[in-house]
Amino acid sequence: MKILIADDEDYTREGLIDSINWNSMGIREVMQARNGMEALAVAKWFKPDIVLTDIRMPKLNGIQFAAELVQLNPQSKIIFMSGYMEIDYLKSAIQLAAVDYLEKPIDLAVLRSAIEKAAKDIKAKQQTSMLKADRKELQQQKLANTLVCKDNDKEMLYKLCNEVAFPTDKHYICLIIWNKKSGINSEEFQSHILNFWRKFKLQVLCNYLGEGKYLVIIAFGRKESSKLQALYRKMTESIPDITLGIGFDAADIMNIYNSYQTAQLAINCAFYEEEERVFMIDEEILRKQGVEPGIYGEFMKVLTEEPFQLKNWCAAFFTDLRKQKYYRKEKIQTLLVSFAASMAGQYPDLMDYISGVHSKEDMEQRMNRFLTLTEIEEFMKALIEKIESIQQNQSKYSRIIRGVMDYIANHYKESDLSITRIAEYFHFSPTYLNVLFKQETQVTLKQYLSDYRIEKAKTLLANEYYKISEISELCGYANGNYFAKVFKEVTDLTPLEYRKQRTE
Repeated sequence: MKILIADDEDYTREGLIDSINWNSMGIREVMQARNGMEALAVAKWFKPDIVLTDIRMPKLNGIQFAAELVQLNPQSKIIFMSGYMEIDYLKSAIQLAAVDYLEKPIDLAVLRSAIEKAAKDIKAKQQTSMLKADRKELQQQKLANTLVCKDNDKEMLYKLCNEVAFPTDKHYICLIIWNKKSGINSEEFQSHILNFWRKFKLQVLCNYLGEGKYLVIIAFGRKESSKLQALYRKMTESIPDITLGIGFDAADIMNIYNSYQTAQLAINCAFYEEEERVFMIDEEILRKQGVEPGIYGEFMKVLTEEPFQLKNWCAAFFTDLRKQKYYRKEKIQTLLVSFAASMAGQYPDLMDYISGVHSKEDMEQRMNRFLTLTEIEEFMKALIEKIESIQQNQSKYSRIIRGVMDYIANHYKESDLSITRIAEYFHFSPTYLNVLFKQETQVTLKQYLSDYRIEKAKTLLANEYYKISEISELCGYANGNYFAKVFKEVTDLTPLEYRKQRTE
């Protein structure tokens, strides 16, 4: 809180300032004035919570100053001081709702009591004001949520509008504002949005939708409609990192739902065109259908039967997506996650090439964090390049040896995987299969399996999320001590030493 002390006697002002422990009463700033005119000038910019003023002062007496102050800052609490207990002054003080009227010389204990009384009154009013503001904000959010529902009770809706003084006889437009910047305080950003629109004398409601998106409902008249386009651009210029999705104009408050739905379709376009900042849609988009239901089967056919065509197929697929930008982002992400999961299933070594991705769940989380189609496309291109690399490395081996390598890639996590089991699967004797394998790869089958598991362990150790005991199990070692022994024989480091070396 702040206090202003006005008195023409220097020793009175300075004595009070030095004698009172203002911090103990919650007062952080103290200003002083030598007469009523100076006190009024200070009050205009200082906006004191409490004013302690002498009544008899030159230029403007305390009563006159207080009367002006009440007009200027009605929230200020006034305490009068006087060496003369005159009835007229006392009546004026009562009319100005003074907190107290103190006789000079000032008794410090009485003064403290008067200031504490004023401070208590201020805090009580502040709390009441905050509660009212919180309740109003909750009611506004409730109204915003209700307005975008499809079927509303008109009577209840009008009642909510009246409670928060939101007009029911205007035109309305829904905006969805997407802030791509992470770590933003949603409440502060909502206030920022509201302040922007209210600055242009427009009545608005705002609500946080999650995932960096905010709903804004604007009520406007005919004269204001022509200004909206310019304000959309102005908003994107004044607030960085945001994108706007603009819904259709609703001529009736009961039709706001339609504006909201079209705003969602509009903001969805940002997934496809990351360079744009303001999106609107035409009615043709509302008639468009979803992704072809057979597209996943088509992808799987290319992946399994013609993997060398995968790059061209995906390039054509992404080109088509950009032309058909009305597809919902969530559905496209789900479809592309399933593509990536199928690629990882077909090529188990694929995830070894992606930093921070060690399972299909990791891959899904990574892809769901992408904000634009371009980001997903680049990720898919990288996967396809790795598939081509894997294919190239395996092309020098016979079909049987490639099959053995794929079998190991799919089953290395199983602790009971053995040379005998692999040989039985391919209908060979262990000895014969080992001879074939070494002829083509220059290493024994046992050594290849061991090396494969160790390389997988190295990849997992680079991620501190996994415990070493978990890595042991994930790489097919039933015994953690045996895993540590084998790992040190190969790398000359314990698993813990290797992890520290990789993460330093």
